[in-house]
Amino acid sequence: MCAGALPWSRLGILANLCVLAAAPSVASAQKVLVETGIGSQLLWTSNAGFGQDGDVGSGEDTILQVSPRVSIRADGARLKLSAAGSLNAVAYANHTHDSRILPEVDATARLEAIERLGFLEAGYRATQTSQNPFGVREEGASTSNVVTTTQARFSPVIESSARADFRYRLRSDNSWVRVIGAGSGSGASTAAGYFGRHAASVEQDPRPFGWRLEADRTVTRYDESAQPDVRIDTARAGLRYALNEEFSAGLRGGVERNNFDGVDGSRTISGFDLRWRPSERTLLTAQRERRFFGSGWEATFDHRMPQLAWSFKLSRGVDTTPQSLFELPATANVASLLDAMFTTRFPDPAERARAVQDFIARQSLPTATIQPTVLLSERLSLVTLRNASVVLTGTRNTLALSAYQVRTEDVPGVGLFAGGGANNNNMQYGAAANLSHRLTPALGLNLGVSWSRTRALEGIGPDRTVQRGVTVQLNLEASRSTSAYFGSRLRKIDSNVVTEGKEGAVFAGMDHRF
Repeated sequence: MCAGALPWSRLGILANLCVLAAAPSVASAQKVLVETGIGSQLLWTSNAGFGQDGDVGSGEDTILQVSPRVSIRADGARLKLSAAGSLNAVAYANHTHDSRILPEVDATARLEAIERLGFLEAGYRATQTSQNPFGVREEGASTSNVVTTTQARFSPVIESSARADFRYRLRSDNSWVRVIGAGSGSGASTAAGYFGRHAASVEQDPRPFGWRLEADRTVTRYDESAQPDVRIDTARAGLRYALNEEFSAGLRGGVERNNFDGVDGSRTISGFDLRWRPSERTLLTAQRERRFFGSGWEATFDHRMPQLAWSFKLSRGVDTTPQSLFELPATANVASLLDAMFTTRFPDPAERARAVQDFIARQSLPTATIQPTVLLSERLSLVTLRNASVVLTGTRNTLALSAYQVRTEDVPGVGLFAGGGANNNNMQYGAAANLSHRLTPALGLNLGVSWSRTRALEGIGPDRTVQRGVTVQLNLEASRSTSAYFGSRLRKIDSNVVTEGKEGAVFAGMDHRF
């Protein structure tokens, strides 16, 4: 049984996932790749209460983590399926914290139900994030300040092309979010809900002139809220001009309406956008609009080379917790940059995915570096984001870098969900670097450093937390499928919200791929 006794909304989503996952014979899946493995780690910490509220869970402890995992990738004529999951069982010898099983799942499927016209997309994600943005950012085996968020997604899509340069699309994205393990009095316990985006568009590519018409509605509904649904309706028309095959720019205008800013009637939208693609390796996109909350924008710049890949993003817009989790990109940013880097060498997606995993295992790289904490609460926020990730590979060295700055605040002039607290009105900063060096073909050394800071906005309060960490790890590749590692870490946290302190830890672990 795929779903069991679940609420009907979740049952429907999971049933669709089961249908898609079981459909290779119907969808003529031509290539299926299944990989399994298991990892284990034993860690001794000098301070199990590092960064906790009060003295709960303090003292030395030994932590055991066991993580079986599986990944499935199917690439067929009509079905595309990618799924990866693990169960991270964490146990404390001295019971300073509760032992838990922390699931990590990321599954997506796309079925071409009607040839070249109708598609069904579904997905499921379970991940761990911080319950308190001012609390400790955990690394590795721990259940401290950790909650599990789950998200089920289902999207029927109609899209087609009347000719090469003319397209139309109808799409309905639906996402259901749950939060597991949050304290009953915490803001995270109120974050569960629904997010939907329903959109229609028709466009003609610029040759050299083009145009686009679009309309969409976004809806957020918190499960336990007495507040009304958050609805934003927009309609836009745009004109574009292509200077050449590489560069195009356009103007856009339209109207929008929402149910929360107290304005009776519609507001106008105006802005511009541009796109520059000098080659298949480089892409720059940018757009800016005048919206009801002021200026809204989004700019991305991605570039890849055989040994270098980077990704930069800037954005400013309205956000809710279910929407944020729906739009959250793949958290494995190192793996995604390596995937882009290997595109030319491994054109086949399944073969490239295996090559990426082999490279990460061989170099003992993390699949992800530091990322902003998603704020889990019943909120309607204005979010300004700056994010950058870079991966550089060499013959014996690999360097992964990431940095971010995120400002989150209640939407100005809107009383809906405007709590005014520091947990919803803060600045997050973070930076991390990981250097991997091959000492011999079978032996490698990793050095990782990280820094993060969260502070309340001016006028909100004095809340602040700064965390620093250094990790050194020695890696031994015993065989193509088995590796072992040994290491130590030092961490320090300075805060006026949670307990300040330091922690030292030593750890050893093994990983085996069947």
